Amino acid sequence: MADAGGVDDPATERRMMFAFETVGADRFRLPPVPSRLLRLYGGQVIAQALAAVQRTAPPGRPVHSCHAYFVSAGDSARPIDFIVSRDRDGRSFSARRVAVEQDGRLILSMAASLHAIEAGAQHQFAMPEVAPPESLRPMEDAIAAFGDTLPRRHWPFWRREQMIDWRPVEPFRIMNGPPEPSPRHFWLRLKAPLGDDPAEHQRFLAYASDLHILHAGLAPLGIGWADPYLQTASLDHAIWFHDRFRVDEWLLYALDSPAAGHARALGRGNVFARDGRLVATVAQQGLIRVRTELQDEKL
Repeated sequence: MADAGGVDDPATERRMMFAFETVGADRFRLPPVPSRLLRLYGGQVIAQALAAVQRTAPPGRPVHSCHAYFVSAGDSARPIDFIVSRDRDGRSFSARRVAVEQDGRLILSMAASLHAIEAGAQHQFAMPEVAPPESLRPMEDAIAAFGDTLPRRHWPFWRREQMIDWRPVEPFRIMNGPPEPSPRHFWLRLKAPLGDDPAEHQRFLAYASDLHILHAGLAPLGIGWADPYLQTASLDHAIWFHDRFRVDEWLLYALDSPAAGHARALGRGNVFARDGRLVATVAQQGLIRVRTELQDEKL
């Protein structure tokens, strides 16, 4: 849980996460956010890289897609540098690349495309019919019910106060069990209200999108994410934004996994606004290596 000193405090995290310092032409730096995490949460770095791209966007040209590769784990106690390359500004599209570094070491690379808003024909997948968020228990209840049997290496992340209110539709799988169908559904909503800038809502959805997507690939294998022999990491991550939305209102994250194998799993997610609009699509491949020795239990 958050403490008075601001460590793992959602309000501090929100305030500092995009407090960029300009250190050169299209070069930005962020100080570390106070946290007990040993490594950076991948969704944070994706959101910050997206924000760096948005800082160089021409007026009226939002990001419509971004593709990121995680190169190495980030240190939660070190500043982060963002170097944006303006590859092209055309009549209606722009292209950007951003390198994310710590102490000169690359931790993530992202390519992004921006598109001037224009009208066009539309179609989309239908929104799944699931229980409404008001009828579901918050994620914190599932974690609390597991108690101290949760492996200690997961305590710093899962026992801290989260910025996002997550409501799992299916029973939330933590440890190993019988194989289950891939599809998972989560309602999500930022706990604190945001302003009306669509770019800010994109950033916080990017932050949320890195969580739970890999679980869809573990369920058919009978593996729970807290298996003490399981080593996981995000490898790449892509987001396509289809329409405007508010992340401080309920969104449905509908997940599945087309395939898993060779210690990797592919997860997909469609994000629906409560009115049924498909507002974003996410894809991620992640490491799901089952080791022969127990994972490090150090906090």
